[in-house]
Amino acid sequence: MRLFRNALVCLLLMSCGEARDEFELLRGALQPDAPRFHPRANALASVRPIPPRLEVGFPSRDLSGVMLLETERAGVQTWLTADGATITLEQGFLTSAKGFGSGLAASDVRQSADLVLAGREGTVERFHSFLNGNDQIELHAYKCAVTRLGPESIFLRGLPVAAQKLQERCHGVAESFTNTYWVRQGVPEIVQSSQWTGSFLGNLFMKTVPDEI
Repeated sequence: MRLFRNALVCLLLMSCGEARDEFELLRGALQPDAPRFHPRANALASVRPIPPRLEVGFPSRDLSGVMLLETERAGVQTWLTADGATITLEQGFLTSAKGFGSGLAASDVRQSADLVLAGREGTVERFHSFLNGNDQIELHAYKCAVTRLGPESIFLRGLPVAAQKLQERCHGVAESFTNTYWVRQGVPEIVQSSQWTGSFLGNLFMKTVPDEI
């Protein structure tokens, strides 16, 4: 496993640098034998201006780094690492994580999104599809309780941004997890979150890197 700490340091210092240099810090997340640059990543790293970035980290594995936005269609974003691993986000909610050793293939998070983005408490259902070791899809259902934890400022590019913090505690037949969201005050936008990817890696921390505050 490779550590990505330097990528976060680069962002905190607000150093843009070359896209390729920054992107290279992502290689080999949980795939030590992966090529240094996936062909798609190689093309993306050459784009100017640099594509939007997302700070990411797996606290359970002490891994952190940066992903670049590859595509955005109908509100669904695909973010890419240098070695080709991807996550998809819909309105800031994680719907898949592929190439990290996790089998999260797809998620239905619409009920969660409706409550969280509105800053409301309540009970919802969500559904995750996982790819098992036999390349078969398993559907897992969860009951989730969304609660407000109150206002909390976070820092984006060193500047404080007012946000509302919400927590989503989910329980299924075989597993339970907790997601945490920071929604920008007055705007239905997730600017920071910790969201579950599955039992293998646990939660993925994500934080937007805006061009401007």
